[in-house]
Amino acid sequence: MIANGTGAAVRADINNALAAVVSNNSKSSDPSTTFAYQWYVDTGDNTLYIRNAANNAWVAVSAVGGIGNANLGLLPAASPTITGTADFDSNTAIKVCDGTTAQRPGSPAAGMLRYNTTTSSFEGYTDAWGEIGGSGGGATGGDSGDNAVFWENQKAVTHDYTLTAARGVGSFGEITINAGKTVTIPADSTWTIV
Repeated sequence: MIANGTGAAVRADINNALAAVVSNNSKSSDPSTTFAYQWYVDTGDNTLYIRNAANNAWVAVSAVGGIGNANLGLLPAASPTITGTADFDSNTAIKVCDGTTAQRPGSPAAGMLRYNTTTSSFEGYTDAWGEIGGSGGGATGGDSGDNAVFWENQKAVTHDYTLTAARGVGSFGEITINAGKTVTIPADSTWTIV
C-alpha cells in the first residue's frame, strides 16, 4: 500500500513497491508487511515461498536451498531420481509401473520392479525378468513367521507364465493349468512338482 505523502515520498514508496514485485520480495528475512498469496524469495536460505490464504504463514514452494536448481530442487514429474530412502507415509497403497511383457524397458537395470499385465504378476529384474512373490509364495510358519519351514504355493495356474531361463522352479501338490493358459519352460530350465 502506498501511503499519502509528498510527491517525493510517494514516488519513493512506488519505486520500493515495484522493486519488491520485480525481485519477488527477495531479502534475507521475512517481509514485515505481508498479503495473502504474496511471493517471497528468502535469500538467506535460497528458498521460494508464497503466503497462505489466511496470510498467517509462509509456505515453501521450492525445496530449502532450491533457488538456482532445476525444478527449484523438487522432483520432476517425469523420470525423477531419488537418492536415499523414499518413505511413503500412508496407509493406502502405492501404484507401481505396469505394462505387458512386450512393454518391458528396453535396457533393464538390476532392481527394476513392475506389474506385468500379460502374466498378471509382479516382476523384478536382476539379470533377467522374474516373478516376485504374490499370494501364498515363500516359506511360512507358526510363531508369527519365525518358524519359516513351510513353502506354500497356489494349486492352479491362472495365467500364462514363462519360467526364467536357466533356473530351477518347484511347486508342491497337484497343480492344475487352467484352460487356455500355458506354462513355458525354456530348454535350460526345469520345473519340479512334488
